[in-house]
Amino acid sequence: MKIKLLTLNIIFLIFVSTPLIHAQKSNQNRNRHPQEENKLLIIKGNIEDWERNPVKKAIILIPEISKSTESDESGNFEITKILPGKYHIEVFAEGYLDYSSDLFDLKQNKINYNIILIKIITREIVVTATRTPKLYAETSVKTEIISDKDIEKKASATLADSLCQTTGVRVENNCQNCNFTQVRINGMEGKYTQILIDSSPVVSAMTGVYGLEQIPALMLDRIEIVKGGGSALYGGNAVAGVINVITKEPRENKSTLKLHQESISGGPFTNLGLLSSLISKDLNTKAFIFATYQKRAPIDLNQDAFSELGTISNTSFGFNFYNYFSKINGKLKLGFFRIFEERRGGDLFDKPPHETNTTEWIKTDQIGISSEWNHSLSEKIHYNFSFSLVDAKRNTYYGSHKDPNAYGTTKNPLLFSNFQLNYQAGSHVFSVGVQYKRDKIKDEAIGYNRIIEETYHESGFFIQDDFKIGKTFSILTGVRLNKHSALDKITVTPRLSILVNIMKEMSFRTSFSTGFRAPQVFDEDLHITQVGGEGMIITNSPDLKEEKSYSISSGIDYGKQIKRNLIQFSLEAFYTKLTNTFVLHEVSRIENARILERINGSGSKVYGLSIKLGLALGPKLSLDSGWTLQRSKLDEPEPDFNSKEFFRTPYFYGFSSLSYENNKLVNVDLSVEYTGSMKAPHFAGYIEEDRLETTHPFWVVNARLLKSISIAEYNNFSIHIGIFNLLDSYQKDLDKGVDRDSGYVYGPAKPRSFYAGFEFSF
Repeated sequence: MKIKLLTLNIIFLIFVSTPLIHAQKSNQNRNRHPQEENKLLIIKGNIEDWERNPVKKAIILIPEISKSTESDESGNFEITKILPGKYHIEVFAEGYLDYSSDLFDLKQNKINYNIILIKIITREIVVTATRTPKLYAETSVKTEIISDKDIEKKASATLADSLCQTTGVRVENNCQNCNFTQVRINGMEGKYTQILIDSSPVVSAMTGVYGLEQIPALMLDRIEIVKGGGSALYGGNAVAGVINVITKEPRENKSTLKLHQESISGGPFTNLGLLSSLISKDLNTKAFIFATYQKRAPIDLNQDAFSELGTISNTSFGFNFYNYFSKINGKLKLGFFRIFEERRGGDLFDKPPHETNTTEWIKTDQIGISSEWNHSLSEKIHYNFSFSLVDAKRNTYYGSHKDPNAYGTTKNPLLFSNFQLNYQAGSHVFSVGVQYKRDKIKDEAIGYNRIIEETYHESGFFIQDDFKIGKTFSILTGVRLNKHSALDKITVTPRLSILVNIMKEMSFRTSFSTGFRAPQVFDEDLHITQVGGEGMIITNSPDLKEEKSYSISSGIDYGKQIKRNLIQFSLEAFYTKLTNTFVLHEVSRIENARILERINGSGSKVYGLSIKLGLALGPKLSLDSGWTLQRSKLDEPEPDFNSKEFFRTPYFYGFSSLSYENNKLVNVDLSVEYTGSMKAPHFAGYIEEDRLETTHPFWVVNARLLKSISIAEYNNFSIHIGIFNLLDSYQKDLDKGVDRDSGYVYGPAKPRSFYAGFEFSF
């Protein structure tokens, strides 16, 4: 409505003033010297939002001469035939705050007039919470969003780097040899989190072992995180929450070359990337292509001839293709990616694995294809169908003491399909869906007498009602019926969420959600940790029952815009009850390995409080800070250390970050991450006997400087320098030698590291 009124005012102003302007111009033309014609100038520029996405169809107005234009699909605009003089520019776009520049003296053509619009905070679109595109302000399920701009500020090379500095989320390194990482949501282990790619659960048990570091940041558009049980929509393993990786969709014709060169304790790490976006003239066909290369040398931090950070060689490439069928209001998406990685940790890197004292070596090859069809039959009826297939293979060596039998192979094809129908009836949006997943695992580790050959089938039917009651209340209800081949009966997972808009600036959300994990093979089962020169193998008890979760969360969100400044505050309390909690205990030993068995414990609970504050002073200065206080307890002590506490879960952790953007000078990004003390198991080998350690807290300070340089018509070149872990806050009590416990790792992923790089767009 605001845009329409503005447009009518502009038309009225032009209509009334046209005769006067025409008369004035006629008089000027009679007396104008021909040289004055050469003084007519041009103003060009670009309209972007905070995430540097182009803003199309924005109205750009010069009130002094009643000239206006509209930005194109790339956010570019141009106003011609302007006499020298003093002017100011006003910009109006739906969903953004109005912009008005300072008065400037136009004496020559103004090039690169870059304008950044501030989004109205209620206009963020999310899809993970309901599997439908929806304004966050109208979504009853709290959703954390990591934008592409946030990913860039962190100088992220992979998905693992991108997930840090998010409230209630921690990424940790779990292996001193191969650097296996996992993400924890509200303190719960990575196995409790379902990772999605474009809303499809195609990250399997095998690809989940090193997947966080294998997915390149270059292919990410944004990340959405929903905490609490998500099995009502996404099936098994969505207990702690869901992380949805949204890949890029082209916005303009553009290609970008990126180089990130890092020095980690003197060892080089190279990350080279190329991405290209292509859009047809009619805007109906789009393509996004990416390719990355990563190479890291081994790093030995405690001078024992064994690596703390192993070698990585990763090559990834892929594309997304989109076609819009405007006549039938349909959209087709096709996707492809291939990720090839070889990583190795241990010692004697110039020798074959079986001629070393300790080596963990993994060569992985993943090929993924996907398709998605979205079709709106009318304003009220919409359906989508999606299909994904990831074929993953790997060769491994998990062994020590020159064991020739520690080689293994794994094959893990995973297929997923989904059909969903949405129907709007008044204030209700009804969704029904059917999903099917087939996960086949064949893993052979002959040296450890382990052969896993399983095929899991999981089918689900869900129904959901998203009911909006006026402008104040929204109620989301849903239930899923799930049949997993590892379970004899159907699993029922309901959910309920309520949104109350207390006032314009404040909203209250509360949710009840459920999740489950079937007794199947998990990612940690396919990673053999070396402890005391032996492997540590995990198996499932034949009597293992499914694990279930019941989660409740409540919180408030406050956001207020004062002119061009933003204040945002959120407070959330959470509680999760787990039944039949999976715990591990040692049952036997074989010649070169300990055998741990996964059994059902009595239960456990996780509860706590998260607080987040955001402050933005115009588009240049912003501050974010998020902190979590929590407790994680087993109902009964676990069998090995007689402890009720969750391992590797701190009571208190959080972050603060400060960003200053000045494209004319330099952009500055500073961040501090804190992890409190926690309990960590430490197994015998380097030490004489098993013991439960209490770790020291640590701080990680990061800094980055970025300078944009204008080469041609637009800023298309930038350089950056930075430092990770400025204080070199790294674990000081790492085990040494061949008999070390490689799983006793709890500190930051890497020590103090310096980096530099550039980005060139053309």
